[in-house]
Amino acid sequence: MEQIKICPDCACEYYAYVKSCADCGVDLLTQEENKRLQEERQRCMEQALRDQVIIRKGDLRWMHELYTVLIDAGIPCSINTGEGCTSKCCGDTHQLMVSSHDAEKAQKRIETYHTEIHPELRASQEMSRQGKCPACASPVSSDTTQCPDCGLILLIIE
Repeated sequence: MEQIKICPDCACEYYAYVKSCADCGVDLLTQEENKRLQEERQRCMEQALRDQVIIRKGDLRWMHELYTVLIDAGIPCSINTGEGCTSKCCGDTHQLMVSSHDAEKAQKRIETYHTEIHPELRASQEMSRQGKCPACASPVSSDTTQCPDCGLILLIIE
């Protein structure tokens, strides 16, 4: 029998010569590789977190997406439901939690994920490093808060 390959994300099966999933775009795995990956994901999801810290807050859909990114990277995490605002207009917020010793690695993986799903961020960051406005390419200094030509807010001060 010919070996089949499986998408680790959606579990679709493909002929052995196919390299990546038509729907997800991820590399396909043999049945054995997929089984090991799924077992590792399960171990990572079940691992207890010590000294938990919040690394992101937001709606459940976004927190679940980031949760999947971290689990796939082998970083144990969990999602907790926090209280909504005191006037109850915002609903519940969800918190993505990791162990304190994994926080830096998790932050870096999330930043990498942001640039993967928004490739324009990389170009924008490069223009900023070159002293140019990311929107109109006008020269700006590093301490400029708003582009004098197009009005883009460059620096947010809290």
